[in-house]
Amino acid sequence: MLAVTKMDRLGRDAMDVAQTVSLLAGMQVRVHCLALGGSDLTSPAGQFTMTILNAVAQFEREFC
Repeated sequence: MLAVTKMDRLGRDAMDVAQTVSLLAGMQVRVHCLALGGSDLTSPAGQFTMTILNAVAQFEREFC
């Protein structure tokens, strides 16, 4: 298990974070994000949450 304080500690941008989580999941490492209540980013619910948060961040970068 790997615990991180925030998702941005896993990579430079949304795609990098997703790749890192995917790589770790492939190695049977669970990734827990403390800023999200300790949710497991490698679980289906965690992947969904991560996808939504990454989409919002991308939207903010492009339109705000």
